[in-house]
Amino acid sequence: MLNIDVTRQPDIRFQDGGLPHAVGVRSFEIMHADRDHPECSDSFGWTYNHAPMLCWYHGRYYVEYLSSPVSEHESPGHTLLCYSVDGVNWSLPQVVFPPIEADLTHYKGPDSGKLPSSVQTVPHQRMGFYRASNDCMLILSFYGIVHNRAISSPCDGWGVGRVLRRLYPDGSLGDIYFLMFNEIAGFDRQNTNVYPHYSESGDKKLIDACEELLDDWRAVIQFYEEQRYDRTLFPEPLRQAPCTYTAYDGNYVTVFKRGYSMISDSGGKIIREIAPNPTLKTSTGKVWGQKTADGRYSLIYNPTPDGQHRWPLAILSSDDGYNFSDMRAVTGRMSPQRYGGLDKNLGPQYIRGICEYNPQPPDDDIHIVYSNNKEDIWISHIPPQASIIPGSDSDEKFGGAYPLFWNIYSPKLAPVVMKRDALCLTDGDIYDAARVERVFSKAVKGTLSLDMRINTVMAGNEVCVALIDENGNASARISVNENGRMCVRSAGRPTEYTRVELKKHFRIKFGFDCSENIFYVSLSGKRSEFTMNTACWYVTRIDITTKVPESIPYCDVNSNGKYGSGDNDLPLTGDIGKVTSVDLFGFRFHGDR
Repeated sequence: MLNIDVTRQPDIRFQDGGLPHAVGVRSFEIMHADRDHPECSDSFGWTYNHAPMLCWYHGRYYVEYLSSPVSEHESPGHTLLCYSVDGVNWSLPQVVFPPIEADLTHYKGPDSGKLPSSVQTVPHQRMGFYRASNDCMLILSFYGIVHNRAISSPCDGWGVGRVLRRLYPDGSLGDIYFLMFNEIAGFDRQNTNVYPHYSESGDKKLIDACEELLDDWRAVIQFYEEQRYDRTLFPEPLRQAPCTYTAYDGNYVTVFKRGYSMISDSGGKIIREIAPNPTLKTSTGKVWGQKTADGRYSLIYNPTPDGQHRWPLAILSSDDGYNFSDMRAVTGRMSPQRYGGLDKNLGPQYIRGICEYNPQPPDDDIHIVYSNNKEDIWISHIPPQASIIPGSDSDEKFGGAYPLFWNIYSPKLAPVVMKRDALCLTDGDIYDAARVERVFSKAVKGTLSLDMRINTVMAGNEVCVALIDENGNASARISVNENGRMCVRSAGRPTEYTRVELKKHFRIKFGFDCSENIFYVSLSGKRSEFTMNTACWYVTRIDITTKVPESIPYCDVNSNGKYGSGDNDLPLTGDIGKVTSVDLFGFRFHGDR
């Protein structure tokens, strides 16, 4: 059975759970929901986007996800596909499985005989991609129906059937076919004529790939929720959202929602039955586990029983695939929910990576996709050594590639990009911000400096540089506004310190001594000493962001559950033409334990 070290539990008052941060995580927004500017988003302006799946195939990353106009399990719904060569810059989504009209005259599920003759489908899938041994890559989805939202869902076992299409090496798509019809619900090849069965495709590679898929229990187990009443496929009940990986001893570990797990041998024979795991404390968000490039294992999930607030997004490590420890936050603060809708849980959630039976990218990173607030789609690239803290001395120059030990948080409207000689933060977002941070060995005393240039600052905003303690508090912070006015936050309040000339390179130096509760700031020959903003034992990271972080009681904020469009959405007004722009050229640090 899995054993999770629970000596440290997250504090969900904070989106990062108050946990130590993983090192070198690069997070990029793939799709930013925007009802007012759909041409920059998904071309539809739909604001429920969720359940992404990820693969890597012939030099491209592909992400498939579900989408509906406003709320979860809302009709109509469709499945979208994005791709990226570098995992940073993503294509606009394209519809890969459009909604269909389901003929209900043969329907055998709940309320049969009481429903209209047809309804539009709502997609659902726990599995998105399967690459067969003949290199045929399949994209999959399931056509569900929601005839009464109070009692019906697209994964309740009474939907139409599972569909697929071929993804070719050049990124083009084949025709849509049914992999199987959900006959227990009354849908079969004779009465469901929207798409043909895969056996009628005339494509031998596709047919062989489908048959190989149907023989692979690691894949088929993921069909359970949508086809739970098919006793040929599933003689015994299972649990939701399985993820299977191979442990060090060759056995398979499968983790489910709500902290359930099971262990099987290499042939799929169950060694340890599905059971709740008392150490795997989670709720209705998914759990992702995998073997990493260094031969170890990672488990990534929301480690809290509060399913309404699905944060933090945490990663744990293991040597054997069974015993996990060293919980760290993958992401820090993420954007608030902008659009209302039913069942739109908050936070980064529904994590999925690249299944071990599919091709792996040539790098060593862990790659995971997830939704934030069930409206935006994100990807994080995590080094397998994300728990290894770099030493106390560094002298770094930026340019070319993202710096190795820095965490990157890059929203679509506030991107963090690499130029030839600088790490560049640009922010045109109303609610989110560009953010980078450098984790280092905890230090009682230390000195550090930043070479930087602040080009522009949005009116009413400030560029912030903060020293963060082991509890996530900003023990020391400076901020610069649109006029170049620099303030130092000390002893709980801001004090004007000096002015910097915008669009001009400068070097700012910090020193700190936690034992004496002091820090100093040095700029252009001026050096001043201040009382720390919060008392602490250690400083553990530096954080640079394009907005002052707000203090919001996140765990007391629930999602907007109103079923409708726009009544309780956040106001999306602002001067889009104004942006904040910051260039970072170099970083130096020396710390003493």
